[in-house]
Amino acid sequence: MKSMTGYAVREHQDETIELMVELKGYNNRYLDLQINLPSYLGSLEQELRALVTEYVSRGRVELTVRLRDPGTDLEVKVDHANAERCAAALRSLASAAGILPEFGLNELLQFEGLFQIERDRDPTAYLEKLKPVLTEALEEFDAVRRREGETMEADLRRQMERIEQAVQGIETQAPRLQEEIQSTVLARFRELLGETLDEGRAYSEVAALLVRYSISEELARLRSHISAFLQILESGGVLGKKLDFICQELNREANTIASKGYLTGISQRTIEIKDAIENLREQARNLE
Repeated sequence: MKSMTGYAVREHQDETIELMVELKGYNNRYLDLQINLPSYLGSLEQELRALVTEYVSRGRVELTVRLRDPGTDLEVKVDHANAERCAAALRSLASAAGILPEFGLNELLQFEGLFQIERDRDPTAYLEKLKPVLTEALEEFDAVRRREGETMEADLRRQMERIEQAVQGIETQAPRLQEEIQSTVLARFRELLGETLDEGRAYSEVAALLVRYSISEELARLRSHISAFLQILESGGVLGKKLDFICQELNREANTIASKGYLTGISQRTIEIKDAIENLREQARNLE
């Protein structure tokens, strides 16, 4: 089990290059991989993307690579045409101002675009050093997310224990539900009809209400969803979406029981269940 959030950074330096790889992970419904590279390494993006997806299946991940290669040969080109246009502009300005056009290189260097600086860089030559550094960063990133996932799993189990205890409490109250409905309805009939009460009709109405307010099916489905949730936890792997779906089903059954909350004890326990489900969903949405 892994969290979607995490952070890792790795650096490498030798006699030729200085390299830094940084990974940041955030919650996201799907896999969203953002790769920030120096422009001259752009051709490596697909290969780096494939390496990251070996470790990450879901979430927003930002990969940043910074590389400095002081040993690379520089090629400096002068834009002569642009330099001539800048010099002409300075002479025109001097003429308009009525002053002698005296200027030198210092004035020309204030203009941008007079030089083009290029480095002789072969992206594939950097890949051999970049891949192991990225792999180390990914392994650290993965370990951080696993540790956070273990903490989240412990909390998920605690919340599920709360639900199980509340369900047990409701199950102990369920027999009272039938007795309460029967006694209340019969008492009301007797109060309204007195000696004209048709016992058969009264018990027929009671039976209809018992069917309407029965929560046995909802309790059975809650038990089934609890079992499914725990089985998914045990299975490991990518499970955030699965757990979120089970939480939706748990919430559906809890709402139905709450709508039939004829007894205060049952209503209070459904509130406990729904609070635990909200905590479960919040954690499940943080899992890969």
